[in-house]
Amino acid sequence: MAFKEDIRYSASVKRCAKQIVKEFFEDILIGEFKMPSQTQMESYLLENIDSGFDEYQALKKIQCSHPEWSQERIADELEKQKRRYEKEFQHNLKVAAQNAINEVENLAGNLKDTIKAWKIKNLE
Repeated sequence: MAFKEDIRYSASVKRCAKQIVKEFFEDILIGEFKMPSQTQMESYLLENIDSGFDEYQALKKIQCSHPEWSQERIADELEKQKRRYEKEFQHNLKVAAQNAINEVENLAGNLKDTIKAWKIKNLE
């Protein structure tokens, strides 16, 4: 039932943050950048991660682990695992979105600091 990757700390978080910084580069430079909301960040992440529950694999594991179970009991267990997976995924998505927001803040801050240092060195 585990995710293919732990989205809370995955490369997807960093890719998402970098993409946002690239997309809003000019806004960051002129100080008009507005941080995406938690919900917007979750949407950005969903575009870049595999969030699907592998029903076939879960079904096979249940059948192998419990060959004596009826089809109805297997179906009930499969539904229970789907709900648990979705709940865990939603929690991890919220954590990942917050991590992505933090990463965007770090990248944007570093960009501003680098530009400020360049201006001091080259323009003053």
